[in-house]
Amino acid sequence: MLKESPFFEFLNRRKNPSFSQFLKTTEQDEGYIDWNGSVLPHNYGDTEFEYRSVRGSCACFDVSPMRKIRVQGKDAGSFLDYLLTRPVSQIASMRGVYVIFCNEDGTLKDDAILYKFNDEDYLILPSDIDHSPYFYEIAGQRNLDQVCFSECTASLAGLAIQGPQSARVTRSLGFDDVEYLEPYQFREYEFAGTRCIVARMGFTADLGYELWLPPEFSRDLASALQKTRKSLNLEVPGYGLGALEACRIEGGFVVAGWDFATELDNTPDFERNPFEVGLGWAVDLDAGEFIGKAALKALRQASTYVIRRITVDTGVPLEGHELLTKVDGVETSIGSVNCASWSFGLERMIGNASIRKAHMSATEATVVVEGEPLTVQLTKGAYVNFERRNQVPAPLD
Repeated sequence: MLKESPFFEFLNRRKNPSFSQFLKTTEQDEGYIDWNGSVLPHNYGDTEFEYRSVRGSCACFDVSPMRKIRVQGKDAGSFLDYLLTRPVSQIASMRGVYVIFCNEDGTLKDDAILYKFNDEDYLILPSDIDHSPYFYEIAGQRNLDQVCFSECTASLAGLAIQGPQSARVTRSLGFDDVEYLEPYQFREYEFAGTRCIVARMGFTADLGYELWLPPEFSRDLASALQKTRKSLNLEVPGYGLGALEACRIEGGFVVAGWDFATELDNTPDFERNPFEVGLGWAVDLDAGEFIGKAALKALRQASTYVIRRITVDTGVPLEGHELLTKVDGVETSIGSVNCASWSFGLERMIGNASIRKAHMSATEATVVVEGEPLTVQLTKGAYVNFERRNQVPAPLD
């Protein structure tokens, strides 16, 4: 039975906002997806409005269903340095970092955000997978007996506040000096009698923050946000998967299961190593021993694919379609579309694609959708780059 996430009712703008009615009138994978047993709607009423709120002002996303695993103990840092493709034990406390971990053959197992509270206390937020049994197995193999893992997805509710006015909104909730947080830095605040973690993070490629607190205090946060809406005269709506997909693809971000296979989304021949999805920067081959290091040394120069961004002027579905071009006069598949979304800001369909390395210089290709050929442009890098995303202090107007 799919669950209602903590902020669903507060963010929903439909005429009948009840969760049960929403499930009755929509279908999975059309109106919503299953995110770790909770419902993630494609929108809360209007995808375009939600997208334009993120990019033009501020909007909120319920990140509560994100998988969370606490990693604690004297061996926590040693374990993570062996698990991940770059060392994290030496980063400063109260910092976050984007991390990936691989299989022994160098293929990606998952990606995650890691929070470091101190040298013996970390929180890792991977994709949809509970890796706790795997973590215990690895720790046992390494004789790291002073580390423990706690799956704590249900014990933290989260709300992402994203967009150019997100610092102003977050500060108005009572989180003083939040504008001075650096990207990926987080701080603990007292809020409504509990501890609230405020992190300068997000998945929209924009200025943004993520707030984490016990789920029983989610109503307090919703009430405070409602007051902030009125005092600042801002709508600050909720946004769903549709707006999130457009924003994250604009930022050039990849997603486990969508841009590479995982054990939950084990699409045949869709395994990728970090270099094939643009994550080579997260691999430190000069670091100590870690899982997959030997394979990654060889794969750095011997990968099969590269990632490219696609652009097409029509809004037809493109996921999974082959990308075709003429090679010596013969129509040849050079790769396929991983994921795509309509960008209301760019007014075109954009997406990520896996291209065979032999064709990495291609700048366009053809997709055939319902018998009609469409020309697709192939480019590198992100579609957007907002200065405000990294400004310190963050802009408050």
